[in-house]
Formats: sequence, C-alpha cells, structure tokens
Amino acid sequence: MLPRRRSATALGLLLLAPALAACGGDPAGVVAGDVVPARQDARIAESGSETTIALPIGNLLVTAGKPVREISADATRQLEKLTATDGEVFMPVSWQYDTTSLGTYARYLETTSTPVVDLVVDGASYRIPPPEVSTEGPEAFFVAVRGSGEDPRLKVDFDGVVQTADLATGDVDAGAAAPLYDLAPASGEALPCGGSVRPSRAVTVSEIAFTCTLTPPVLLPYAGDAWAADGRTWLATTVETTFGRWDEAAADLSAGAIYYAGTVDGGFTLGGSKAVQVIRDAGRGTCPDIANQNCSAVFHVLFDVGEDAPRNLVIKQRYELGRTSTWGTIDAPEQLKLTVTDRTRLP
Repeated sequence: MLPRRRSATALGLLLLAPALAACGGDPAGVVAGDVVPARQDARIAESGSETTIALPIGNLLVTAGKPVREISADATRQLEKLTATDGEVFMPVSWQYDTTSLGTYARYLETTSTPVVDLVVDGASYRIPPPEVSTEGPEAFFVAVRGSGEDPRLKVDFDGVVQTADLATGDVDAGAAAPLYDLAPASGEALPCGGSVRPSRAVTVSEIAFTCTLTPPVLLPYAGDAWAADGRTWLATTVETTFGRWDEAAADLSAGAIYYAGTVDGGFTLGGSKAVQVIRDAGRGTCPDIANQNCSAVFHVLFDVGEDAPRNLVIKQRYELGRTSTWGTIDAPEQLKLTVTDRTRLP
C-alpha cells in the first residue's frame, strides 16, 4: 500500500447519496436533490456544453443541459410527465467515461476508490450517485434543484482531491489533479533493458537464458492507491522478464543437471531507493511455463521521486529452480535459488 496523503470519502458517498426517483411513483413526490433517471435513448442534454474532468481511472465527459420545469413522459423511465414543484427546476445531465482513456494507466492502479460527486446549483449542493464505469453509452438523468438553475457546477472528489467544473463554460479548477490533464497516452512500446546481467551462480555450460524489457517511464500524480505528496510524483514503468533453462555441470562437463524456474519474485531499486510498490500482473506472464520451458513475469513498478528523478535502475529477479534431469554422475540438489541482477538505465 502506498502512503496516503488524504482520507478517502467513499463512505460518505454511501451515506449521503440521494435515492433515485421511484419508477411509477407519484411525480409530486420528487423533491430537491432527487435524481430522475432518463430513458437510455433520451437526448436530454445535447445542447449543453461538454466538460472533461480527468480522473485517475479515466476522463469523465459531462454535459449539462438547460434547466427545465417539465420533463416529458417519453424522456423518463417512469413514462409519465413530471412537473417541478414551485421554486424548483430539473437540471438535465449526461455523462460517461471516455472509453479511450479508461484503463490507460490502470496497470499502475490498485484502488477501490470511486468519485464522490456533488452538483452545485444556485449555491446549493446536492450529492448524486457517481458515474458507472461502462462502455454501453452515456448515463442521462435529471436532478431536481431549488432555484432557477443558475451557475451549475460539478464538484468531484477522488480520494481527497477535489476538482470543480463549471458546467456552463466547461472550465475546470483541477487543483492537485492538474497533472492528469497533461498526461500523454500510455506507451505500450517495450524496450530491451540493455543493462549488464549477472547471475548469483556461475554459468557452467552456456550463457544465461534471461531477457528483460521495460516501458518508457511515466510520471503520474496518482498511482497505486494514493496521490503523490506535494512536490513529489510517482515514476512508473513496466518490466517484463523471461528466464529459461539453467545448467549446473562438472568442470569437465562430463556430468550435470538441468533446472527450470518454478517461481519468481521481483525486486527493484532506482538510484538506490526501493520501489514503493510492485504490482504483479496476474494476466500476463507464466511461471513456470511448461509449454515454453521458461518462466516469464510482468511487474508494474512505482517509485516516489522528486523533480530530478534518477535513472539508474537495478532489477533483481529471484528464482526458485527445480531440477528436471541430469546427465552423468553428479551430486545435484533438487532445488536451487538463483538471483539474476540487471543493472540498466531508464530511457
């Protein structure tokens, strides 16, 4: 777990989120703060300004329409006309995550946090349920608010960092989340580590069967499950290693044993400082990989760095090797421990 700079507010979301207006309920029962779901195909906010709010989990695209006093029957799931009570209006809102940004840096996240969202209209604040992470199209709904619907704003709190979006102009006061708006799309390019590789045991038969690649490092304001501290940032890179056959042999090569790795554990330091978090990618890499007779692993690695980040990276892969066969007469243990060290420099 990364050190946390701010307390999450997800519990407040569960306690304060308003109830959705009940389908088929009494229209007169809709009061300020209630959320009225729109029909999936309703175009309730097309004429509004679009606002993009960058969050660690993806960019949220929000459109707010002009306030209305009445909602037509074909615009809601209730299939009945709704009229706001005196002194109130309905604010149409449509939002969805940009699917091209969802998961861009997800490999560097281990968080269960969700946004806490408040709609602020005419100076009054209304807690509304957060958007769903979905690729099935936008969510559309109406929020009943007091007043005439002037100066609509959206306050979005993600893990303690609050952004305020002006829904009329599209402007966003991003605060500490501002670096999210400057992030380029994540590179999937993998480069050879290209460093000096040394095993902890002497090579007796052939060169070490070890390969290593890494992605160009990126600087992230949020990674793991926390925002970086003031004046700091998370340097993130993805390291993939593969280790094949290992031989132990007598000096004259008349006898020996063949080993393959059954487990691997990754250790990483940058400029002498250990990684603050290493996320093993369960969906990539296999150890042991019987079909390919090797052991592969993918690690998403996070370092806490300042303005001038070091570039000297040390990758240590610790393997448990199992003996698979022997030749000649040799006293070879069934299990061996081996550490492969790759000293390289980040691009």
